[in-house]
Amino acid sequence: MHTGSTTPENPFIDEASQTNPYTYHIAMNADTARKKGLTDGDYICVESAKGRKVEGRVKLMEGMHPQCLAIAGTFGRWAKGEPIARGKGVCFDTLLEIDLEHMDPVSLSQDTCVKVRVYRVREEEKE
Repeated sequence: MHTGSTTPENPFIDEASQTNPYTYHIAMNADTARKKGLTDGDYICVESAKGRKVEGRVKLMEGMHPQCLAIAGTFGRWAKGEPIARGKGVCFDTLLEIDLEHMDPVSLSQDTCVKVRVYRVREEEKE
């Protein structure tokens, strides 16, 4: 439903997104989640090997690779000037390293593969 980085502030697309249980959540393979003791809707932390973290609700799904997560990259807005998008979803970009080691030397495209660990966060510990 979303494209680029401007659509989270679009009221019509936001309304449609709220009817889709995956849009504003962190999608995870159902079997992998159960092995980690997670259930649908748990509040989780996704932490990179470099210590970068994002938090959000997990949405379990079948048919997804058991070693992958799915996060829409342009959510997690915090600016007061974006009242529709503010506080919805997770910003995947927070997990990325921005340096030459994580760039393609030919195109200067950023590496978007991030090794992470996932764990439940108690509601009272939310950042």
